[in-house]
Amino acid sequence: MHENLNKELYSDKLFKVWVGKDNLLPLEEYFFKKYLLDKNGKVIEAGTGGGRLIFEIEKLGFKQLDAFDYVNNMISFCESKKKQLKSKVNFKVAEVKDLSHYKSLDFDYLIYLQQVLCFIEKEDLPKAFKEAHRIGKENSIYIFSFLNWNSKTYNPFLSILVNLFRMFRKEKTNKYKLPWLNIDGKFNRKFLNKNQPQNSWFKEKHVKDLLEKNNFSLIEIKSKMKDSDKVGHIHVACKKR
Repeated sequence: MHENLNKELYSDKLFKVWVGKDNLLPLEEYFFKKYLLDKNGKVIEAGTGGGRLIFEIEKLGFKQLDAFDYVNNMISFCESKKKQLKSKVNFKVAEVKDLSHYKSLDFDYLIYLQQVLCFIEKEDLPKAFKEAHRIGKENSIYIFSFLNWNSKTYNPFLSILVNLFRMFRKEKTNKYKLPWLNIDGKFNRKFLNKNQPQNSWFKEKHVKDLLEKNNFSLIEIKSKMKDSDKVGHIHVACKKR
């Protein structure tokens, strides 16, 4: 249910915001330069949004590129931008937990950034990892990112408040599943109400355990570029076991 609410947001209120994004963030650039080394390799991006990352990867010299998103409007936008850029990226509408459009053992580089895994329900995470594992080649590189619990000092207090309301409504509680506080730059006054769009947040330990449990071997984990930076999103590079 919450996953569909997120999908509705990206189809409507957040659509213009996400299709208007461009360029790479410092951590994205760091991981791409370090791990996307073979320009002949085949790349796929999950949750491409407006195509920001996959078009940047194409600029790096990659020729075999696929990308998908579960929001139809996003893929329609990408197809239009593809014509403008004379791009060769293959776009599809698909969800991370069902990649039946794609063959097994087919990709060298699998990009799951923009926190795409944080938008799905907890019970669907194993399905998403299983599908990612399936379509990657034996020596493929995976780059994932997750919302960092420690990036917001108010998360522990917000979690207590939200879960008290869940208990009162006799709903399932989840410390690390929190409603959106801001939507399109505006405070979400309904964040304590039932049926709000939500995201999952992670600590580095959770990410390491999650990867281990789902048959991935961690290569590198990084949440900021230098010590003076704020603690950002958790980025990881890994391989499948």
